[in-house]
Amino acid sequence: MKYVNRLLLIIIFGILPSGLFSKEKAVYELHSKDELFFLGEDSRAQDAKEKWNLDELEDFAVTSNPLYLREKQNIGMARGDIITASLYYNPIVNMQQQFIGASKNSGTGLPETSFIYNQPFDMSGVIPQREKVAKQEFLATIASFRDFDRMFRLRLRQNFWTYLYVTEQINYQKEFLENYQDLLDLTKLRAEKGDISFLEYDRLALERVQIEREYRNARILRAQVVKNLRVLIGISDINSPLSVKGRLEFISTKEFGIDLNDFDIEERPDLVALKIRQQRERMNIELKKREIIPPLTLGVEFLNKGNENVAGIYAATPLPIFDRKQGEILKSEESYKKLGFDVDAKRNEILSEISAAIKELQARESQLLDYQKMGLLEKNKEVQEKSRLAYIRGASNLVTFLEAEKNYLSVLRSYYEIIYLYYNALESYKASIGKMDSSEY
Repeated sequence: MKYVNRLLLIIIFGILPSGLFSKEKAVYELHSKDELFFLGEDSRAQDAKEKWNLDELEDFAVTSNPLYLREKQNIGMARGDIITASLYYNPIVNMQQQFIGASKNSGTGLPETSFIYNQPFDMSGVIPQREKVAKQEFLATIASFRDFDRMFRLRLRQNFWTYLYVTEQINYQKEFLENYQDLLDLTKLRAEKGDISFLEYDRLALERVQIEREYRNARILRAQVVKNLRVLIGISDINSPLSVKGRLEFISTKEFGIDLNDFDIEERPDLVALKIRQQRERMNIELKKREIIPPLTLGVEFLNKGNENVAGIYAATPLPIFDRKQGEILKSEESYKKLGFDVDAKRNEILSEISAAIKELQARESQLLDYQKMGLLEKNKEVQEKSRLAYIRGASNLVTFLEAEKNYLSVLRSYYEIIYLYYNALESYKASIGKMDSSEY
């Protein structure tokens, strides 16, 4: 029996691929032609294309995504509003030539030529105040764009971490598929030798079907994530390769240099935009009050009729008796009060959002620190290898071995899922305090 076991070991180590007992392969390698079809990538282009990290993806996205660039145009539009608001009133020039009589029996008389020049004047400072209001709206537009940028980068990073998480799933599920195929060959060999029943071989084949299904689903999910990344970074050509580099490894907030208690909610772009718009509305109240006094129009007129030449000046202005901007002033006052409530509500919302993000981040990090301290992955790998060797030597049955394999797969899935949730919580925390750039810490 010992001779048979040794012979089996020699056969097994000979037929098993090197990946069975070796360390995990490179994480982001495409493994099959159908996966290349799913991702719309050519293998030769994939090898030639340099892989992108998160910073490179973000830099490319903010310069090529049409949706991002469209939102950025709002700043230019607001700048145009400032120019419009700061322009002074245009002068009015009127030239007139009279040469037809007033009635059919009268002659044309002497021809009359007149030239009139009118210039409206801002008597109450409407134009400077209007410019101040436009500048406040310009600042609010910048803050709104920063808020859009914050949410855009959050979505991009969430898809990035999803890509890494699904890739980890693909890697260890592919390893399991290869291992199960090796075990199928081994079990078939042992069944043919009469050491075990063919029932164990059939059971193992059914187990492999389930793992293969999960592996295929993970690859399809990664193709969907790649589609989202293409939309976010602005790559329209599906034949253009997209390859991401990185590893789903745990890095603590301390190593990132992040202090969870060091934040200022007043710096959140959406809150900044609301506060600026509240100030703009307060200035708008003053603007409406100044508009009660209409512009004063001064004119110069020159009249020539035959040998008669006349020149003069005049002034004109509407009398604000009925329309004194009562409705617009009231509307601006109510809008100012409404924005004040919006600012208070946004502060409460941000505080709750930050508190929830910190609690989730601390819970995920604490769990990962415990796993790191106990060496979860190393112990899990060690137990798996021991259970496999025990089954190879005949020291355990197939049921025990499969249970150990399932436990190994479950631990890996749970571990990488927690890392994925940790990075999602970390990005949510950064977004909640309004600091998506690592250089701001």
